Amino acid sequence: MIKSLICNFRLDYAPIEQQWDLLFADYFAEDLKLLAPLAKDGLVDVDEKGIQVTAKGRLLIRNICMCFDTYLRQKARMQQFSRVI
Repeated sequence: MIKSLICNFRLDYAPIEQQWDLLFADYFAEDLKLLAPLAKDGLVDVDEKGIQVTAKGRLLIRNICMCFDTYLRQKARMQQFSRVI
């Protein structure tokens, strides 16, 4: 998914849903929530078929892809946990 966004500035849900037998919006609900502020800022267009990075968003493609980086999210959670301790 990240590769598709970086290389094509687009992500179509259908191939992912077919390959993995899932509903994109359900499976990636947390990721899409993280993407919502970027959509509000005009960096991406999100609809029921996929995600399209806008011209303005191309400059920040790495930040957009971070919404789908589970390892990055896990690392952030571990840092929060460490700060609490």
